[in-house]
Amino acid sequence: MKRKIILSVSIIFLMLASKAQQAGSIFYLSFRIDPELTEYFKVDDKSRNWFSVYSESDAMPDEIIDSIKHKTESAFTVKLGMPVTLCYRKNNKGENVGSTTIGGFIENLPDNTFNKGKEVCPQSTRYIYLSAQIAPGGTSITIGNKKSKAKPMIKLIAKVYDADKNEVWKNDATIKDFAKLRSETRYYGSVEITSAETLTPYDIYAMYLMALDELMK
Repeated sequence: MKRKIILSVSIIFLMLASKAQQAGSIFYLSFRIDPELTEYFKVDDKSRNWFSVYSESDAMPDEIIDSIKHKTESAFTVKLGMPVTLCYRKNNKGENVGSTTIGGFIENLPDNTFNKGKEVCPQSTRYIYLSAQIAPGGTSITIGNKKSKAKPMIKLIAKVYDADKNEVWKNDATIKDFAKLRSETRYYGSVEITSAETLTPYDIYAMYLMALDELMK
């Protein structure tokens, strides 16, 4: 009887140890925001073919980017039941190398291929791909007594692979019912000037958290 108890305890210990060794890595996290939703001032001279567009938008604060990273890690940690962290390749100085802001993408997020993710984070048992996009495509709402023109939506696509790139989980989530922006366009000859009430970085962060919750269901 004593031997059976010891054997059972040993099996439980081995199961817990095996679970503790499992870990996940987010090898790719893409987050793109359509510039139409964030540019609050834009000048477009249609008579010029080179450097004809100038625009301004609010930069995404570092603290919000850090919060997006943390919330993403936490959400997948709970979903998969194992520690999950972002997976970065390093430069010669040992610094993280991530995405850039070109084309509306949020910077400093992991942008590895699956194979590169395995190379730089070989200890992981789960490898995570996540794409987030905020773009026009939602439903129009009434602001004051006017219908909004632009219609924002957010879409998340997630895939989880094992170390052999077998897909073990996938899901997507789309939310379209967000308040959206009033814009006004004026024309002066060939020059088009648009000023708009746009999504702030804090709006974008709130939208992401809502979509992330929906994704994990």
